[in-house]
Amino acid sequence: METLRRRTRLAGWSMMAGGLAMTVPSFLGPPNGADDTRQRLADLATNPTPPVAKSLVFQAVVLLILPGVAAIVGRTVGRGSATVISGGVVYGAGLVGAFGFLLMNGIEVAVAGNGPVSATVVDAADRMASSPAAIPALVLALLCFHLVGLPWLTFGMVRARQIPWWLATACTIGTGFAFFGSGTKLEAVGWIVLGLAIAAVGSTVARPAALTRRASAAAEAQPA
Repeated sequence: METLRRRTRLAGWSMMAGGLAMTVPSFLGPPNGADDTRQRLADLATNPTPPVAKSLVFQAVVLLILPGVAAIVGRTVGRGSATVISGGVVYGAGLVGAFGFLLMNGIEVAVAGNGPVSATVVDAADRMASSPAAIPALVLALLCFHLVGLPWLTFGMVRARQIPWWLATACTIGTGFAFFGSGTKLEAVGWIVLGLAIAAVGSTVARPAALTRRASAAAEAQPA
């Protein structure tokens, strides 16, 4: 039992580290919001370092968050367990898809090279993005990771009395900003809010479950 608790705490610390790391890419330069493939590749060829750094950091974020999600699902029983487990499965699948999506972004930088961006390079990037092998990763990343997975999981945790409602709301707001503000300054704000919220969720995983439930119940009992 003590070994299981130690592993759960380690998973919580890993999730905290992943959440804090998620805030870093927002300070590595503005997002590339170009919808046109040629323009996007030209931007990557001109300044490839920030996109590569962002891809590597986000890949590390995915690997750090995943153990925390598994720990949340594994320790939840009773009230809210169905929502937490299903949300954990959806968000976990989204994390797997996000890793593949981020890997593709890094490869796109290599495809752009040092320029110039020819029609052959643009065609290669378009074919890579529309490949049948890439579509599952894109769907999982955009739908399960980037939009519905974390709100589903965290509101399930609210029902299970593992976190307070405002923390799940912060996760949802950060998710919305990062998704709907894609390519704008709002996206950077969203990743910062989301990263801090995930770190806070990870801190509840690192604490004993009974203490987490008591803290969440106390927060819900406070008058508005």
